[in-house]
Amino acid sequence: MKSLFPNVIIGGAPKCGTSSLYFWLSAHPEVFGSPKKETFFFADKVNRFNKEANIHEHPALRYLEFFNGGESATVRFEATAHYLYEDQARKAFSQADVPPKIIFLFREPSKQMYSHYKMERYRTKKVDLPLSEYIHLPKIAKYVDYATHLEKWIKVMPHGHVGVWLFEDFMSRKEEVMKEIATFVGVDPDFYKNFDFEHRNESVSIKSGALHQLGLKIQPLIPHALQKRLLPLYMKINSGGRAPDDQGHAIILSDFKKNWSHVGTSIKSLFAELPLEKWR
Repeated sequence: MKSLFPNVIIGGAPKCGTSSLYFWLSAHPEVFGSPKKETFFFADKVNRFNKEANIHEHPALRYLEFFNGGESATVRFEATAHYLYEDQARKAFSQADVPPKIIFLFREPSKQMYSHYKMERYRTKKVDLPLSEYIHLPKIAKYVDYATHLEKWIKVMPHGHVGVWLFEDFMSRKEEVMKEIATFVGVDPDFYKNFDFEHRNESVSIKSGALHQLGLKIQPLIPHALQKRLLPLYMKINSGGRAPDDQGHAIILSDFKKNWSHVGTSIKSLFAELPLEKWR
């Protein structure tokens, strides 16, 4: 019997397309995606996402339970975006008997930050700060300093095991990029020819936070095909529409983009083929 340990991990900064990639890759007949998209099992700290299963309080075998049913799949994976920043995850995957391939998705820093801001203000409602104050939170610098974290992964993972794609390229060339990713992980890329792509996890405003939290809890129990049919109904009931862009934020975003422009240069030095011109 094949080991249930995943052989692919998806990570990256928040709001960089990991949800879409999770659902699109899970649709492939050779692939098994953990029903719980983000396990956070190897997070550095116990948090509200992993309190029922984490490396600090549970045996490593508990992690394998996320992949029950995927024994015959060519690819078994999960998509915890925050693994990019987690020392425990880097240690666990680099020291595995068979290290998995790691896929990281990145987005132009000002776009990533603003999308995350809108999510936290309008959907999760965890933030009630003006953008001018939000950009100075310590976590913001951590999230957008992609290259610093990426270099740590490249140093410990086997050569060729870390793949990087840009959100902007991903969303503008969905079929082509999914074929590239399929080839990278070792499954048939032709599956994505004329594939029915849909965008997931947009920054929308939420009417009921309690209903949204309930939805997140039961989501892993619902097959992906059924989720696809139910999502439009849920969005109609509990969505207040796409979170708006504030034209008054233009100067803040422009300055933020200039201040973090070096991130693209640093990533380009690590992955020269990346189309960083799409960040301009």
